[in-house]
Amino acid sequence: MAIRFLNSVTSTSSSFRVSCGELVVDDLWSVHHEVEMGVVRSGSITIETALGVEQLNKGDIFFIAPNQKHRFDNNNNVYIEIMLLNLNDGANLTQQFIPNAIIKSIVGGNCTKFFSFKPGEDYYNNVSECFESAFSAEVDKPRGFYLLATGKFYELYYYLFESGKLEIYDIETQGKKDRALRRVTEYINENFCNLLTLDIIAEHTNLSRYYISHLFKELLNTTFINYLNELRLSRAALLLTTTDTPVIEIAGKSGFNNISNFNRAFKMYYGITPSKYRKSERSKAKV
Repeated sequence: MAIRFLNSVTSTSSSFRVSCGELVVDDLWSVHHEVEMGVVRSGSITIETALGVEQLNKGDIFFIAPNQKHRFDNNNNVYIEIMLLNLNDGANLTQQFIPNAIIKSIVGGNCTKFFSFKPGEDYYNNVSECFESAFSAEVDKPRGFYLLATGKFYELYYYLFESGKLEIYDIETQGKKDRALRRVTEYINENFCNLLTLDIIAEHTNLSRYYISHLFKELLNTTFINYLNELRLSRAALLLTTTDTPVIEIAGKSGFNNISNFNRAFKMYYGITPSKYRKSERSKAKV
């Protein structure tokens, strides 16, 4: 996991099971089961999720739903303090008056995947005050800190929903989309070396080509063509570094029926030609 903590403290017995600390940034992709909320204390940072890339600056507050693939690119001496909120104990939370449907939706990813608050936006001050109070209570542990932290968590989630930033999706509809996308990507992953079009995939998955295109855009923030090309180019890169197969044959084994198209796509994606890529990677392996 890319996220580590410095000066982290022991979480309380709260059903929220909070961990607070400093985010140590690297450029690895990360997925974790907790809700992640953070405040950029200084510097700036770029965060990449399935929804795209966003720049976070000093004072920005961000939210990442559980099980969402993301990574940070530290380029300006950033310092971030975060809280990881483990919401898996849905029964206990429900007893504390958070509807179980909300907990299940957040834990299951049937909610807004990522958003941020910028200084000056509506509800920014409310959210910031809740974060600061809860964070200080967990770290400093004054008398009655558990009551203060728990109260601020409830209040914080109220503002997340009230602001419209955090929304719960219809579980049944979202589940159907996820299952449909899984069916599509499984077929592509097994057949990407063959001729593939939206019409061919639609025929084999019993979905319309327009619906498939929409799934890629909504759930993966990409297009069918980009997804397919990335698979093919990754296969080509693997063959270039692990075999002595001629480049023209690798193009065909990776799903490209035209060597010129393969060379152009490979250079656009990796920045160098296939031949130079093979030479470069093998030189690294000898070091």
